[in-house]
Amino acid sequence: MRRLLLALALAVLGLPASANEKIDRLAQAMHLAEVMEILVLEGQEHRKNLDETLLNNAGGAFFEAQVQDIYDPIWMQDHLTEAFETGMSDTQLDQAIVFFESDLGRTIVTLENSARQAMSDPTIEEMARDAFAATERATARFALVEEYIEVNQLIEKNVQGSLTSDYNFFRGLDVDSSADTQGLLAELLSQKDSRTEDTEAWLYAFLLLAYRPLDEAQMRENIAFSRTETGQALNDALFEGFDRMFNDISYQLGQAVARTLRASEL
Repeated sequence: MRRLLLALALAVLGLPASANEKIDRLAQAMHLAEVMEILVLEGQEHRKNLDETLLNNAGGAFFEAQVQDIYDPIWMQDHLTEAFETGMSDTQLDQAIVFFESDLGRTIVTLENSARQAMSDPTIEEMARDAFAATERATARFALVEEYIEVNQLIEKNVQGSLTSDYNFFRGLDVDSSADTQGLLAELLSQKDSRTEDTEAWLYAFLLLAYRPLDEAQMRENIAFSRTETGQALNDALFEGFDRMFNDISYQLGQAVARTLRASEL
């Protein structure tokens, strides 16, 4: 019996990792739980802005509690892991794990999360934007950041995601009214150029800050991974997951604002 149990145990250990195990391992390597916590903090800042601009600072505990429920980090991370499951093959998951568990992969994740957290402070964000504005465009460093942005289509994808997120917010806000959908779309599309300009400035500021400690060889290796089928599949999955997550969050925030406004009128 002991020999049989030992044989079964060895057989189980020899099985390849399941897709769920690979997704969990990739999520851990990319520190997605930490990313979600950063987004939760950003969500609270967004709540303050909404309270000030739309609720005249009268949202109080009622609005705050709703926003806390909306920014559930486990639910948020599930959007990304589901996108990994549907958008990446087992082989691509394996290759992504190898990259993000490497020394360079771990360094990149740490640098990006640190920079994202730092830029949550408006003062640091302004300094990073000023540094981008003052950066000489002809340098190798700037060219590598530019190439990374272009390879991953970061400006186009972020602008599209931002506009769609705003559209869903206003859908939630006007859930009980006959909102002019075409007019809303036209208004948002009219902002595309200014949104593109702001997104470009933020991305360059962020990446120039985050990747400052990397040398040229590390930057090129990161870009090379992004160019692979795995890198492209991962990038697409991340945007798919983040877009669905932010669309859901924005719609629920719109509903929360509408509920708070109705409650204040009672």
